[in-house]
Amino acid sequence: MSVLRALTMGLVIFWQVVACAKVIATEVSAPAFSLAELLAEVATQSPALRSKLHATHAAKTRAAQAGAFEDPMVMVELWQAPTTLSRLPLMVTLRQPLPWLGKLKARSQVAQLDGQRAQLEEALQKRSLTLSAVRAYYQLALAHRQLEVQKQNQKLLQVIVSSVDVRYRVGRAELAELLDAQEATHEQETVLYELVREQELAETELLSLLGESSQRSLGIPQLNTQLATLPSLDVLIEEAMQHRPELFLGELLRKQAHAKGTVARHEQAPDFAVSASVMVPVRGDMEQAFTVGVSSSIPSFSLVKSHAAQREAEQMEQTAVQDQKQLQASITAEVRAAYLRVSTVHKHLTLHRDDLIPLSDRAVQAARAGYQSGKLGLSLLLSATQRLIQQRLSYERYLAEYGLRRAELDLAVGKEVSP
Repeated sequence: MSVLRALTMGLVIFWQVVACAKVIATEVSAPAFSLAELLAEVATQSPALRSKLHATHAAKTRAAQAGAFEDPMVMVELWQAPTTLSRLPLMVTLRQPLPWLGKLKARSQVAQLDGQRAQLEEALQKRSLTLSAVRAYYQLALAHRQLEVQKQNQKLLQVIVSSVDVRYRVGRAELAELLDAQEATHEQETVLYELVREQELAETELLSLLGESSQRSLGIPQLNTQLATLPSLDVLIEEAMQHRPELFLGELLRKQAHAKGTVARHEQAPDFAVSASVMVPVRGDMEQAFTVGVSSSIPSFSLVKSHAAQREAEQMEQTAVQDQKQLQASITAEVRAAYLRVSTVHKHLTLHRDDLIPLSDRAVQAARAGYQSGKLGLSLLLSATQRLIQQRLSYERYLAEYGLRRAELDLAVGKEVSP
């Protein structure tokens, strides 16, 4: 009876293993969401991006402020009033400052570039948030997939423990084998703890990007990345030079430094003012009179400041030129590195899909046939089945990494992330 019982339990265990090898069960506790939905939510809800948006609107108002005339001044004064108060001439004067031709335009151009600069900084902030969101998204997707497959691996180890326990009870296995199988099961639990932590960390990162302080479940990320042929590296680098906002910002900084130099040169010119006055006698028989005049500042002490500002602007322009060269080299290296990462992950995916997984699948079929014929033991079948699941897990990991690397390549080129 003990032998019959062992055979019955072995048959039950076999069908459990076959079911685990064919199907990876997914317990869906929350709705699925896509990368496009996440990026759209970040774009509309991120406090950091909203802050940059308001800063951009504020910067665009500086040009109107810098290019406006100063307010006219009205003066009311007693003009040459005698001490006897028999005559009280009242002088009303209107004075309007008029800066040298080109000053206001030069100041306005510098301030106008502030608005463009804030807009580019907003684009850079959006790029940074997008990259952080993409990384957290694929980290969460990978954690879900790994957690799912590792649970199945734990079930397989439990099946192995049951099988060894049955064989130990009928005297066909040693106690050391049973203890080793039980130890492997407990070690698998530590892997599950780590995966749960990675899942919660990824959700915390995404909630932080959304500006939320309370913890909630975001759902299960969709992982439907499609393999695609990449353009040549030279084409991608050329696209990066045409689309990266950092390059636009660097060129803008150079233009702004040049514009500040123009302002400094204009500031060396004098400022003018026109005035008109009317004298109206309040008491006495004095005749009415008027006065018109033009006044000018004398550039003297201010020349030291304007010359220093001009030299500073020239140095800042040269700094921007050198920074632009370094930025081009850095972007080229970034695109090349992202391209190599995508190419390497693509090779891993092709190897697993075309070679490793089919070989593991055939190994499971061969082990199953050997087990049914009585030539192989159950442990070999379980080992082959576990290798197949591990290969599938590796494929899922490389698939998540491929989506991440493609997103990094898109951002390195300066394009929108393709979901």
